[in-house]
Amino acid sequence: MWSFKKRPDDVLKINNYLYDPGAERLDQALGERDWPTIRDILTTAAPEQLMYYMDFVASAKGLEEWIPDVIRAEPHSTLPLLARGARAVHWAWEARGSGTSDTVSREQWDVWFQRLKLAENCLDEVTDRDPGCAEAWHYLVILGRARQLPVEERWRRFTRLIEIDPTHLFGHEQMLQNLMPKWSGSTEAMFDFARTRAAACPGTNIPILVVQAHLEHRRSEGGNKHLRRNDVAGEIYAAAHDSFWHEGYRRSLLTPLVWNHFAYGLTIGRFFREACAVYDLIGDDWVRSAPWGSVDRFVELRDWARDEADDPVADEG
Repeated sequence: MWSFKKRPDDVLKINNYLYDPGAERLDQALGERDWPTIRDILTTAAPEQLMYYMDFVASAKGLEEWIPDVIRAEPHSTLPLLARGARAVHWAWEARGSGTSDTVSREQWDVWFQRLKLAENCLDEVTDRDPGCAEAWHYLVILGRARQLPVEERWRRFTRLIEIDPTHLFGHEQMLQNLMPKWSGSTEAMFDFARTRAAACPGTNIPILVVQAHLEHRRSEGGNKHLRRNDVAGEIYAAAHDSFWHEGYRRSLLTPLVWNHFAYGLTIGRFFREACAVYDLIGDDWVRSAPWGSVDRFVELRDWARDEADDPVADEG
């Protein structure tokens, strides 16, 4: 049997901070509006940490209320502008909501575009003053999709980002979103990007794009039946070997995000023993919300994979 440890209370929890003490301190400081602590954490972060930390900044409700005072107090620093721009992107989505366009009111659209313009202005100023700021380009890639800019401009922003940081994971994920059919892209463009960038970045986190492209494509291709196709499951398996199973791979802060996606794809694709090896890496400590949606779904698929690896008789709907 596939062994795994259990917590004393036998309850798995989503790992929200990746056991990074800076992330937890940052989240607390954002809640307390403690800019000196926020500034110290962000300015001393390594590039991958900063990418991860900026997601907390962008999601920090209420930051839009007090960050203008910081900008006025620190006119020579681009960091408060970056924080305001990143936050404005998420703030715009909060106004729009996650529904389809026909569920958004005229008033919501007005607020959406106002906040997107605020984000663009802040981030443009950051890149004018600090052209090498990868995080500003990352959020400009998101804005390219949100504002439905021409595809050439979306590519320009992404190209500038990877000139600065060739394996910027979140930026790659956002460009993949830009190329999806639901954002005026196409299935062909989405898969070409995922495969091309995965091939260009072996031994990194970037081959996760292959899994993510297939997870998106299954929406219009029969759900999980798409992931069970031999060619699809085989491509996901090969991508895992190009990523965290590659001989040149070095574990990083964001490695657990990659494990979770590949565990999901390998399980649905019926690579059960390989999936179990990834579940052993995840253990009890590295469960993330994506792509499972819930801890219950993670446990369901993990246990199914382990049962199948030992005695392949069960099926999963």
